[in-house]
Parts: sequence; structure tokens; C-alpha cells
Amino acid sequence: MVILSGIVSLMFMCVSILYLSSFTVSLQEKSGLPSQKRNKKDQFSYLFDVYSD
Repeated sequence: MVILSGIVSLMFMCVSILYLSSFTVSLQEKSGLPSQKRNKKDQFSYLFDVYSD
């Protein structure tokens, strides 16, 4: 019974994470980004700049 409740709680946690992340993505798509901000580098862009373009 403990194993079953652990599996159910793990599934609930995964589903809630997916739901919350899809909610934020849909908000981002609705608001959109202006073309001038799209090309501007943010403060953490150096962490993801792998190829040094």
C-alpha cells in the first residue's frame, strides 16, 4: 500500500510540474516578445553561449 501511494504521489507531482510549465509557456506565447528585445542578450546569456557566435 505504501508503494502504491508513493507511485501515485510521484505521478501527481510529475503531472503538476508539466501543467505548471505548460501554463507559463502559454503565457509567454500570448504576451510575445518585441523584435528589439528578442535579439538583446540577457544577463545569463554567457552561460549558454557554447559556440561563441
